[in-house]
Amino acid sequence: MKKELDELLCQRYPLIFAERDLSMKETSMCWGFTCGDGWFDLIDALCERLQFWTDRNGAPQVVATQVKEKWGELSFYPRAASKEQWGMIWMAEAMSARICDQCGKPGRTLVHVHWHMTRCEEHAPEGAVTKEAYFAQHAPGIAP
Repeated sequence: MKKELDELLCQRYPLIFAERDLSMKETSMCWGFTCGDGWFDLIDALCERLQFWTDRNGAPQVVATQVKEKWGELSFYPRAASKEQWGMIWMAEAMSARICDQCGKPGRTLVHVHWHMTRCEEHAPEGAVTKEAYFAQHAPGIAP
């Protein structure tokens, strides 16, 4: 994610990203947001809801230890979260599989040279195939 967007999320949600400037021995947030700019709005909305739930309902303060792309989807790792906050995180992670990680337009999970990504048609690399097609070719009988 671009430095400006990274800084904006940390500015808007200082309690969630309190570990952003700690060392790699203490947190993986030291690497920043290791995902594309297209998920900025999704992460922003997730953090707004997480912080709202903490402030209004006495839920644990979510502190992110890592925010990244994994297997073409958003992965958001908190130190603590209530069951409602976990539901928000899981929903955002599921939604990321339908949002291009580059631009934020509707997308789908694709595989290119064994690398999973969620992309729109414009940002899909040439030769990328759907996750289903990839598994049908490389691991017949195993559902993705």
